[in-house]
Amino acid sequence: MKAWRVTYLLLAAGLLLISVPMLAHHGTFVSYDSAHPVTTKAVMTEFHYTNPHIQLYFDVKDDKGNVTHWSAEGPDPAVLVQAGWGKRKTEAALAPGTEVTITFAPARNGKPAGTVSNVIFANGDSLCGLGGARGKGNCPEQ
Repeated sequence: MKAWRVTYLLLAAGLLLISVPMLAHHGTFVSYDSAHPVTTKAVMTEFHYTNPHIQLYFDVKDDKGNVTHWSAEGPDPAVLVQAGWGKRKTEAALAPGTEVTITFAPARNGKPAGTVSNVIFANGDSLCGLGGARGKGNCPEQ
Protein backbone atom coordinates (compact mmCIF):
# COMPACT_ATOMS: atom_id res chain seq x y z
CA MET A 1 0.00 0.00 0.00
CA LYS A 2 2.84 2.42 0.79
CA ALA A 3 4.50 1.80 -2.58
CA TRP A 4 1.27 2.80 -4.36
CA ARG A 5 1.19 6.13 -2.49
CA VAL A 6 4.82 6.88 -3.34
CA THR A 7 4.16 6.08 -7.00
CA TYR A 8 1.08 8.30 -7.03
CA LEU A 9 2.98 11.15 -5.34
CA LEU A 10 5.88 10.89 -7.83
CA LEU A 11 3.47 10.86 -10.76
CA ALA A 12 1.67 13.97 -9.47
CA ALA A 13 4.98 15.77 -8.87
CA GLY A 14 6.15 14.87 -12.40
CA LEU A 15 2.97 16.24 -13.96
CA LEU A 16 3.31 19.43 -11.96
CA LEU A 17 6.93 19.89 -13.05
CA ILE A 18 5.94 19.48 -16.69
CA SER A 19 2.87 21.74 -16.63
CA VAL A 20 4.19 24.78 -14.73
CA PRO A 21 6.84 25.81 -17.31
CA MET A 22 4.28 25.51 -20.10
CA LEU A 23 2.06 28.05 -18.36
CA ALA A 24 4.93 30.43 -17.68
CA HIS A 25 6.19 30.88 -21.25
CA HIS A 26 4.81 34.33 -22.07
CA GLY A 27 3.71 37.36 -20.16
CA THR A 28 3.10 39.53 -23.25
CA PHE A 29 -0.29 40.89 -22.21
CA VAL A 30 0.89 41.40 -18.66
CA SER A 31 4.20 43.03 -19.59
CA TYR A 32 3.05 45.27 -22.46
CA ASP A 33 0.18 47.75 -22.73
CA SER A 34 -1.46 46.70 -25.99
CA ALA A 35 -4.45 48.95 -25.25
CA HIS A 36 -2.24 52.04 -25.72
CA PRO A 37 0.04 51.42 -28.73
CA VAL A 38 2.67 54.00 -29.64
CA THR A 39 3.41 54.98 -33.24
CA THR A 40 6.59 56.97 -33.78
CA LYS A 41 9.36 57.66 -36.25
CA ALA A 42 12.55 55.83 -35.36
CA VAL A 43 16.00 54.96 -36.64
CA MET A 44 17.01 51.30 -36.54
CA THR A 45 20.20 50.57 -34.61
CA GLU A 46 20.15 46.76 -34.54
CA PHE A 47 18.02 43.81 -35.63
CA HIS A 48 18.17 40.11 -34.72
CA TYR A 49 16.28 37.50 -36.74
CA THR A 50 16.23 34.93 -33.94
CA ASN A 51 14.02 32.32 -32.34
CA PRO A 52 11.77 32.41 -30.47
CA HIS A 53 11.21 36.12 -31.27
CA ILE A 54 12.79 38.68 -33.54
CA GLN A 55 14.42 41.61 -31.71
CA LEU A 56 14.44 45.22 -32.92
CA TYR A 57 16.52 48.01 -31.42
CA PHE A 58 15.85 51.59 -32.45
CA ASP A 59 16.33 55.20 -31.42
CA VAL A 60 13.48 57.66 -30.96
CA LYS A 61 14.12 61.41 -30.81
CA ASP A 62 11.67 63.56 -28.83
CA ASP A 63 10.64 67.19 -29.53
CA LYS A 64 13.65 68.49 -27.58
CA GLY A 65 16.14 66.34 -29.50
CA ASN A 66 16.68 63.82 -26.69
CA VAL A 67 17.25 60.29 -27.97
CA THR A 68 15.81 57.24 -26.23
CA HIS A 69 17.15 53.79 -27.10
CA TRP A 70 14.26 51.30 -27.42
CA SER A 71 14.03 47.56 -27.84
CA ALA A 72 11.03 45.59 -29.02
CA GLU A 73 10.32 41.95 -29.57
CA GLY A 74 8.34 40.64 -32.47
CA PRO A 75 6.93 37.32 -33.54
CA ASP A 76 8.63 34.05 -34.35
CA PRO A 77 10.59 34.36 -37.63
CA ALA A 78 8.18 31.85 -39.19
CA VAL A 79 5.49 34.55 -39.09
CA LEU A 80 7.74 36.80 -41.18
CA VAL A 81 8.47 34.01 -43.66
CA GLN A 82 4.73 33.39 -44.10
CA ALA A 83 4.28 37.12 -44.82
CA GLY A 84 7.03 37.00 -47.48
CA TRP A 85 9.78 38.49 -45.30
CA GLY A 86 12.64 36.01 -45.25
CA LYS A 87 15.80 36.55 -43.26
CA ARG A 88 17.77 38.37 -45.99
CA LYS A 89 14.93 40.69 -46.96
CA THR A 90 14.13 41.56 -43.35
CA GLU A 91 17.74 42.12 -42.31
CA ALA A 92 18.32 44.36 -45.34
CA ALA A 93 15.13 46.34 -44.71
CA LEU A 94 15.89 46.82 -41.00
CA ALA A 95 19.59 47.59 -41.36
CA PRO A 96 21.15 50.07 -38.90
CA GLY A 97 20.42 53.65 -39.92
CA THR A 98 17.11 52.82 -41.63
CA GLU A 99 14.35 55.30 -40.85
CA VAL A 100 11.00 53.67 -40.08
CA THR A 101 7.64 54.43 -38.57
CA ILE A 102 7.03 51.81 -35.91
CA THR A 103 3.98 50.89 -33.87
CA PHE A 104 4.48 48.97 -30.65
CA ALA A 105 2.85 48.21 -27.32
CA PRO A 106 5.09 49.79 -24.67
CA ALA A 107 6.18 48.08 -21.47
CA ARG A 108 3.85 48.67 -18.54
CA ASN A 109 6.80 49.31 -16.21
CA GLY A 110 7.83 52.44 -18.14
CA LYS A 111 11.09 51.04 -19.50
CA PRO A 112 11.91 51.69 -23.18
CA ALA A 113 10.81 48.27 -24.37
CA GLY A 114 7.79 46.87 -26.13
CA THR A 115 6.32 44.40 -28.54
CA VAL A 116 6.18 45.54 -32.16
CA SER A 117 3.08 45.25 -34.33
CA ASN A 118 3.79 47.37 -37.45
CA VAL A 119 6.81 48.76 -39.27
CA ILE A 120 6.40 51.13 -42.22
CA PHE A 121 9.44 51.93 -44.36
CA ALA A 122 10.23 55.22 -46.12
CA ASN A 123 9.79 53.55 -49.54
CA GLY A 124 6.20 52.56 -48.68
CA ASP A 125 6.88 48.90 -47.89
CA SER A 126 5.35 47.67 -44.68
CA LEU A 127 5.62 44.82 -42.25
CA CYS A 128 2.29 44.88 -40.47
CA GLY A 129 0.06 42.88 -38.20
CA LEU A 130 2.94 41.28 -36.33
CA GLY A 131 0.93 41.23 -33.14
CA GLY A 132 -2.04 39.57 -34.79
CA ALA A 133 -3.42 39.12 -38.28
CA ARG A 134 -0.90 39.90 -40.99
CA GLY A 135 -1.31 42.09 -44.03
CA LYS A 136 -0.95 45.65 -45.23
CA GLY A 137 -4.54 46.37 -44.17
CA ASN A 138 -3.40 46.26 -40.55
CA CYS A 139 -1.10 49.27 -40.99
CA PRO A 140 -2.35 52.66 -39.92
CA GLU A 141 -2.95 55.12 -42.74
CA GLN A 142 0.19 57.08 -43.62
